[in-house]
Amino acid sequence: MKSVPLRYRILLISLLPCIAALIYFSGQRYDAALIDFRTEAKQQAPVSPAASPLPIEHEQTQTTILPASQEIAGFRQSGQVRRYTKENLYEHVDGHAEYFISAGFAGLTVTEYIASGSVAKQAEIQAEVFDMGKSIQAFGVLADESGENAAPVSVGAMGFKTSGGLNFIKGRYYVKITAFSPKTQINKFAKGFADTLSADQGSFPVFSKFPNFGKTGKTRFVKESYRGLGFLHNVIEREYSLGDKKIKVALVTGSGQEMKSLLSSFLDYFKKYAIPYEKIEKSGKDVYRVTDKYEGNWFLIPAHEAIFSVFGTDDEGILQYFVKTK
Repeated sequence: MKSVPLRYRILLISLLPCIAALIYFSGQRYDAALIDFRTEAKQQAPVSPAASPLPIEHEQTQTTILPASQEIAGFRQSGQVRRYTKENLYEHVDGHAEYFISAGFAGLTVTEYIASGSVAKQAEIQAEVFDMGKSIQAFGVLADESGENAAPVSVGAMGFKTSGGLNFIKGRYYVKITAFSPKTQINKFAKGFADTLSADQGSFPVFSKFPNFGKTGKTRFVKESYRGLGFLHNVIEREYSLGDKKIKVALVTGSGQEMKSLLSSFLDYFKKYAIPYEKIEKSGKDVYRVTDKYEGNWFLIPAHEAIFSVFGTDDEGILQYFVKTK
């Protein structure tokens, strides 16, 4: 192998300082944009979440509302309105936020009131308006929080007294009114508060679907897996006393298509677990009598945008309250 001639080696060595200098000076001409790691988002001031109270005139949300009037039944609104979302609800109901979120929570508005002529700085009444997304979900929370033996009050679509005030529902809203003084006329304020809520929030007409027979007992709400049926959700169950019988009526409501799908789920369940049933025709409508070794015999009754399950009797006479006879 031939060695590189001496003159070439000397030439290469002499070029090395020139190459190094060229690299150095080229490196000084950089594009500032290439090494500026700041972004436009980082340069902007971060937006504070809804946890902080905002002036009333700047409140804009579609998930919570305020009453149309800032003065209600002798009380005027005091302080700033507070808004909460799923992200920061824990700041207001620490330890209970997950319950509301799992029940359908969409937003919360909290307002406080003092007597109209008062100069007091401490609130006398607090009103919490929970947007639960659907009226059935608002009812579920009301039933859960009020307990089994709560005293009913005529406020909103349905209401109950509490140790510190009262709770009620109107449309998809669950409202908690709390009085910080036992002298406060909480019922009068609550009725005024309910009356000022926008009419477009609707009502809670589902109770009108229940039949009228016997003596009505307690009503409860089951959000998921009613009686262990994984496909049966958002059920309202009402207990009746008819003679010496205790009858329970479970109601699920929805669109016609939803009810058709639910009926299919029932029939698939009967087939899968070999649960006998027979179809009975009443006034041109199909009713199902189910022979269940665990629940006893019961009726499954499809209706207009609703399905009833009737437990505690297999007497066809009960069907007259659900299906109009000719």
